[in-house]
Amino acid sequence: MNGFTPAVLRSALKISVIEGAFATLYTTLAGGMFLAGLALYLGANSFHIALISGIPALVTGFSFLAGYLIRQFGSRKLLVLWTAGLGRTVFIIFVPLLLLGIKVKIIFFLGLVTISSILMAIANTTWTSWISDLVPEERRGRFFGIRNAILGVTGVAAGYSAGRGMDWLKETGHEVTGYALALGLAVIWGLVSTLLLTRQPEPVSPPRAQTGLKETLLGPLQEPQFRRLTIFLAVWFLTGTLASPFYLVHLIKNLRFSFAAIAIYSMIGGVIGVFFQLFWGKAVDKFGSRPVTVLNFALVGLMPFLWLFATPEFRLPIWIDGILNGVVWTGASLGLWNLLLDLADNPNRKESYFAIYSVVTGLGAFFAALIAGTLAQFLSRFNLSFFGVRFYNYDVMFFLAGLARFLCLPLLLRVQERGSKPVRYTIRVIANLALWRLNAGKDVLLEALGIKLKN
Repeated sequence: MNGFTPAVLRSALKISVIEGAFATLYTTLAGGMFLAGLALYLGANSFHIALISGIPALVTGFSFLAGYLIRQFGSRKLLVLWTAGLGRTVFIIFVPLLLLGIKVKIIFFLGLVTISSILMAIANTTWTSWISDLVPEERRGRFFGIRNAILGVTGVAAGYSAGRGMDWLKETGHEVTGYALALGLAVIWGLVSTLLLTRQPEPVSPPRAQTGLKETLLGPLQEPQFRRLTIFLAVWFLTGTLASPFYLVHLIKNLRFSFAAIAIYSMIGGVIGVFFQLFWGKAVDKFGSRPVTVLNFALVGLMPFLWLFATPEFRLPIWIDGILNGVVWTGASLGLWNLLLDLADNPNRKESYFAIYSVVTGLGAFFAALIAGTLAQFLSRFNLSFFGVRFYNYDVMFFLAGLARFLCLPLLLRVQERGSKPVRYTIRVIANLALWRLNAGKDVLLEALGIKLKN
């Protein structure tokens, strides 16, 4: 229990949704295709692109500072305000430089990404501890489903609008102005998000025993289920994210997608994800986090293979991938998030759970990016034509990532959750529901077309 009245709790959760929408605007404009595009403009090669994805992952070790800094600040809320506020502001340095036509060195660009990532690593771990105490356990699935759905709509609208604007500026010879505008607006929306957090109440933390360094770093790993989840995450992020730095670059560089087309690709997943966030949120509350997570991570393994068949003239695999982003990635992310919250139930280890989660996933993703970047750069001249389909160095990454995702599933199946339904039962119920709805939809369509089937 967080100790708030129902009215105060409703207000707090509304603030969290609004704040998250502005944080999404910041993330959309200060990351993704805009950050990748700016890096390419500054002369980044495949290894640099991998570093852009790897740096935020590498610095997740700073998450362990959260517990210490909370005691120094005396408040999780105050710590989040300072670290998130500064972390979202540093990119303002780029705005005047870009407008003045000063093309900075790529090392300077990577340095600012590093500073922002360190601050945001501390902020994210602290915010996770804060929000996990604020949202009642029995409402987490539905709340985060609805919140993520709204954030998805926000990201889709922002990405598409900004992508169209960026294409127009690029066509008129003002590409640099576009990056300056994107980063300038990102900083504004990031500050609005931070200011909204001042209105979100913080639950009183229960008294905590003083813990030593060993307990802080390794205590949660003594719990069998959290340890198993940690092992799965370490292996999955080390191998299953090998291709992550290259999806957007592949779209821009090899498949010749415009910024607007990339925004449409994101929009497909975002719009579909709105409905499936609600669906998976209810599924988590009904079946438990574990079966929803297992089901969706199994389906996520298919997605990298789709990219192997895409060409500039044949983009259907990319659009299918966009649909799956909305259907299964939303379920995988929501299920994993709730599974983490369910297992992180010792209040004395609250920040340590989330710090270990951040560090393990971060370091896994960093080393995956480092390996992938080195391999992609080594294979930079790789160009294979097979049955009319041209394969690039990035396609090697897509194939390896897809294969690795399937090989990691047995590790996830070892994780158990109290009160969750069996995976096979969950799949059977969801499959029956999907077939029933498809059949009902078929009948409605045939009736609308005036077609009658013979009995």
